[in-house]
Amino acid sequence: MVPFPELPAGNDEEIDGLETTLEIESDPQTLADEIRKAKDQDACLIIIRGKMQGIRFFLTRDEMIIGRDPAAEISLADEGISRRHAKLTRRGGTVLLTDLGSANGTFVNDRRVVEPETPLAKEDMLRVGNSILKFLPAGEIEIVFYGNLGAAANTDPLTRIYNKGYLLEALGAEWKRAKALHTDFSLIFLDLDHFKNINDTCGHDAGDEVLKEVARLIRNDFVRPRDIFARYGGEEFALLLPNTSGKAALDLAQRIRAAVEAHAFLYEAKRLPVTCSMGVAALGVAIDSAATLLRAADKAGYASKEAGRNRVTMAE
Repeated sequence: MVPFPELPAGNDEEIDGLETTLEIESDPQTLADEIRKAKDQDACLIIIRGKMQGIRFFLTRDEMIIGRDPAAEISLADEGISRRHAKLTRRGGTVLLTDLGSANGTFVNDRRVVEPETPLAKEDMLRVGNSILKFLPAGEIEIVFYGNLGAAANTDPLTRIYNKGYLLEALGAEWKRAKALHTDFSLIFLDLDHFKNINDTCGHDAGDEVLKEVARLIRNDFVRPRDIFARYGGEEFALLLPNTSGKAALDLAQRIRAAVEAHAFLYEAKRLPVTCSMGVAALGVAIDSAATLLRAADKAGYASKEAGRNRVTMAE
């Protein structure tokens, strides 16, 4: 299973306007690398209507379930979808679709699926509940284009990491998934210390450079493929850690704190002192919602500031 948030609703012409999005969202080298890899990519479903619009689900297994159940491989937050709505089966170079007795039915190009196994063709439109997904076979270059289109809505424009909207969608989905599968789930909340002083003494350009450098440092050295790293707002960041215990998250937070303190943040040849206060929270009996987990990490972060800053606190 992969992420979450949604793009603004738009017509098909807007969705097809991919070249502009690519120019905005991808530097030439990154795009070139993606294109070279495109031929090796798995078949893909892309949500083009409904929640999570623009998100790609790669068909990496021989069987994958589409449904509202958080444990489904393609889990969609759509009340019109059954918990186990439909199944995708990969057989040779063909992907077959089977309805699993869903309440509202599964549709391909507006025709209800009645056969036990319906083969999918390039650009077929699947409708489940209130969501519409576009099918693209393995190796299609369009998969890369849609990936960049999705990034436009989900990315903070300054730091180039996920934004708050994406974080909150991801937090809700990953919390449900961890509860359903009885797996560990932790969250790190990070707030830069005395950030206002940097803006006031060196200017907002210097502050922007610090934010970008902090994001690059953490993203490049500490974030795993399944983790969700986002700018929460202002000088605040959050890191969602699926399948990670509180102890492992605390160790990671300590390493991030030390790395930020030791890093040389330079602006106009002047080194800027940058440290951070961090809070860590983990899924436990007292955590009854995704919002509770976020509040616990935030509260622990405030405790770090009150204790003198440049430290990590584990939520009780």
